Amino acid sequence: MPVQQNRTKWPIHGGAVAFQPGWFSGHQTAFIYINLGIGNEPLNYSHIMNPMFQIVGPTNLAYPGTFCIPQVPLPANLTFNVGDNATIQLIETALHGAALYSVRLMEMEKERK
Repeated sequence: MPVQQNRTKWPIHGGAVAFQPGWFSGHQTAFIYINLGIGNEPLNYSHIMNPMFQIVGPTNLAYPGTFCIPQVPLPANLTFNVGDNATIQLIETALHGAALYSVRLMEMEKERK
């Protein structure tokens, strides 16, 4: 598969991440991981962007809303330049053992004023 050219511009000092947790039953309790893969075609996503956290929904039925984390920083031990490519991976692991994965291709950009 060719390298994707359609990438989201991402501020070089981090930005917001919004997502909707699993919609089906069994996601009342889940753990969320936000990781980063570096380059055009990352082989792994071992760079942690945000510490793992747990969500607890009001019921075990479909989750009725979304989450937004307004500032997710890039890993402190990495240096990026404007134009570098990376991929954000969001993982949700549910109480019943299911795992949901979502990725967003991104390109580093200067901070917006």
